[in-house]
Amino acid sequence: MVKSLKHIALLALAVCATAVAVTSCNDNCMGNSSGIPLAAFYEDGQSVSVLNLTVYGIGAPNDSAIIRNKAATQVYLPLRTSTPSCEYVLDYNTEGMPNDTITFNYDIIPYFESRECGAMYNFDIKEFAYTQNAIDSISIPNSMITNSDVVTIKIFMK
Repeated sequence: MVKSLKHIALLALAVCATAVAVTSCNDNCMGNSSGIPLAAFYEDGQSVSVLNLTVYGIGAPNDSAIIRNKAATQVYLPLRTSTPSCEYVLDYNTEGMPNDTITFNYDIIPYFESRECGAMYNFDIKEFAYTQNAIDSISIPNSMITNSDVVTIKIFMK
C-alpha cells in the first residue's frame, strides 16, 4: 500500500513537472497585442519635457485622458481598430496657449503573430495633420506602426 502511494506521488510529480515545462515553453508573447504609436517631444533636436500636458482623444470611449496635467517626454497615442482615423488634443494647460490637435488617417492591418500570441493589429499611417500652436512640425519616419516599443512619432515643439 505504501509502495503504491509512493508511485502515485512520483507520477503526480512527473505530470506536474511536465505541465510546467510545456507551458513555460509556449509563453513567448511579449509587448503589446497591437501596434501603439509612441510619440516623443523634441525641441532644437533634443528630447524635451512638455510641462502640465493633458492628452486626450476626440470621441474616444469615455473621453478619458491618456495623461492629465503632467510633464511628459513621451506619450502613447493608441489608434482605434474600429475606425481608420483618430484625433488627439494636446492641452498645455497654460493661460494664453491654445491646444494643438493631431489627426491620423491609417489602414488597419490584422496580423497573425503566432499560435501562442494570436492575432494583433498593425497600422499603416497614410496621412496626418496637426495644428501649429506649440507644435512646429511632426515626423513619422516609418509609417508602419507595429507592436515594437520604439518612438514612431516625433513631435517638434516651437
